[in-house]
Amino acid sequence: MDLVGNYGSGSDEEQEVKTAQQVKAEEAARAKKRAMIVAMKGKMVKKSVVNAAPLVAIDLKAGQSFVNSLETKELTHNPTVTELWQPIAGPHNPNNETTLGAAQGVQMNGVTGFVEKTHFDNYHFEEQYHTFMRHGYSMDPSEAADGGTGVRLVGDQDSINQTGGYTVTAVPKKAMSAEQKDLRKKRRALTGDVNDVDNFKGPWASYYFEEEQEMVEPNEEQKAWALQQDNKKKRKTTDDDEEEEMEESSEFHGTQLLDYQGRSYVSPPSTLKPYTDAKCYIPKKNIHTWYGHKKGVSKIEFFPKYGHIMLSASMDSTIKIWDVYNQRKCLRTFYGHTEAVRDINFNPDGTRFISVSYDRYVKLWDTETGQMISKHTDKKLPCCGKIYPDDDNQVLVGTMDKKVIQWDMRANEIVQTYDEHLGPVNSVLFMDNNKRFISTSDDKKVYMWEYGIPVVIKHIAEPEMHSMPFTEVHPSGKWWVGQSQDNKISVYGAIQKVKLNSKKHFKGHLTAGYACQIGFSPDGKYIFSGDAEGRVFFWDWRTQTIYKKLKAHDQVCIGAIWHPIETSRMATCSWDGTIKYWD
Repeated sequence: MDLVGNYGSGSDEEQEVKTAQQVKAEEAARAKKRAMIVAMKGKMVKKSVVNAAPLVAIDLKAGQSFVNSLETKELTHNPTVTELWQPIAGPHNPNNETTLGAAQGVQMNGVTGFVEKTHFDNYHFEEQYHTFMRHGYSMDPSEAADGGTGVRLVGDQDSINQTGGYTVTAVPKKAMSAEQKDLRKKRRALTGDVNDVDNFKGPWASYYFEEEQEMVEPNEEQKAWALQQDNKKKRKTTDDDEEEEMEESSEFHGTQLLDYQGRSYVSPPSTLKPYTDAKCYIPKKNIHTWYGHKKGVSKIEFFPKYGHIMLSASMDSTIKIWDVYNQRKCLRTFYGHTEAVRDINFNPDGTRFISVSYDRYVKLWDTETGQMISKHTDKKLPCCGKIYPDDDNQVLVGTMDKKVIQWDMRANEIVQTYDEHLGPVNSVLFMDNNKRFISTSDDKKVYMWEYGIPVVIKHIAEPEMHSMPFTEVHPSGKWWVGQSQDNKISVYGAIQKVKLNSKKHFKGHLTAGYACQIGFSPDGKYIFSGDAEGRVFFWDWRTQTIYKKLKAHDQVCIGAIWHPIETSRMATCSWDGTIKYWD
C-alpha cells in the first residue's frame, strides 16, 4: 500500500506548483477584502452613525456583564443572575420606571416589576357600572388608589344631588309613618321581650284583631289540616306494626252498575274495535276537561286495547275511573292510600290494576267492583310498579332502597330481588316479548335483566348520561326511549344490540327535574312528551323535527297518552288537578 501511495507521475509536480500559486492569490484577495472593510468602517464612523448595540468596555473581574467576541462570535463568559440585574448602560428613561423595576432603582413588588395596589373586584365594578348606566354618575377609583378614605363621585351632578349619591345596591330605607311605627310597637309587645326566654314568641306569635285584641280562630279547613298533622305525628311515634292504616273502599258515582244486558263499565262497547293500521293525526283542540281531583294528577292510563275508560292517580291519595265515550263523568273513586299515589298500571285485560303510593304500600284492585284484592309492603318507599304481562299475579316494583322487587300477589311474598343499582329505581320496562326488562335509576345507569334471574346481562353507563325517570317502547318493538334529565329523549335499541343511538334524539322541551311521561302514536309515526311549562311536544319519529307545540296546562304537564283506537285523540294530565281530552 505504501508503494501504491508513493507512486506518481511527472504531472504531479506541476499540480503542486499550481496549487501554491492559487493559495497566494486567495491570500491576496482576503487581504484586499479586509482593507475594504476597514475603509468602510472608517467612513461610517465619520458619518456619526448611532450604533444600537455599542461595545462597552467591561471588566470581567468586577462582575459587570459578559463579553461577546466579534472575531470568533462566541460567548466568552456565562453570566449569573446577579450580573444580569446590574444597571443598564445607556440613558435613563423617566417614563418607564415602573416597568424597569430594580434596574432603575425602583422598588419591585413582583417578579417582573412594580404592580399597583389598586383592586376593583367584579361586584363593585358591576355596581358602579349599573349606577352610571341608570343615574349617570359613579365613584372615582383614583381616590381609593391614593389610599384615601373619602369617596368622590363623578358624572351628572344633578342626579347626584337628587339621589343622594347612592348606588343601585345601596338604596336608603324609606321613613316609617306614625301608623307603621305604632303597629310595629304593638307587634313587638305581642311577641314579648327578647330577654324573657320563657315568654318570648318571636315570629311564632299568633295574629290578632287590633280593635278587639283577640286571637283569630282558625277556620274548618285549618282545623282539619291541624288534625291531620297530629295524626301523622302519632303514627310516627308508634311502632311500624301498630301504624294506623286507612280502610280500603270505593264509591260508585253512576246511576246503575250494570246495563240492560248485564254489562258493567269494564266491558267495552260493541261498536269499538281494536286498532288497525290507520294513519294518525296530531290533535289540535281541547274537547273535554275532567275535574274532580283536589290536587295534582300524577299519572293517567287508558283501558288496554279499547280505551273506553281511563284510570287516574292523584296526589290527593285517591284513584278515579273516568268515562271517555258517553257522558264523560267520573265512574268510581278508590280510597285506600294515606299518601299521594305515585304510579298505576293495568293488567293486560284491564280487569285489575295496581297502585303504588308514598305510604309504602302496593295495592291490587278490582276494576269493576272497586274492591281491594291484596296489599303488600316491605317498609320501603316504592317509586314505580309494573304488572308482568304474561302473569298478572307477578308485579315488579322499583323502590327507594335501590332494588327491583318481584312480588307474588297470591302468596304475598317477595319471590325475587334484583339488587345492583346504586340509587332509587325510577322505571321498569318490559321488552323482547316480555323475556327481558330494563330498569333505570337515579345513579344514571341502565340495567337489563333476564326476567326471573337477578343477574345483569347488560350495563349501560356513560359519563355524559343523566337519569331517566320514564321509559317507553316503540310500537314496532325495535326501540325504547328514555326521558333524560338533560332536556332530551334518548333512543336505544331493543332487539339485538341494546345500545344508545347517538344519531337519534329529541330536543326542545323542558323536563329537567320532572318525570314527564313519553308516548307514541299507535302507528309509531309520532313521539310526544309533556313539559315543565304545561306544553306537549310532538316530534316526527323518522326526522326528529318538532311538528307541533300544544299549550295544554298552566302547570307541569306530567302525563300524556294517545288513545289506543282513536287516531287523532289523546289525554293529558297536570299538577293543576285537571285531565284534558284533545282531538
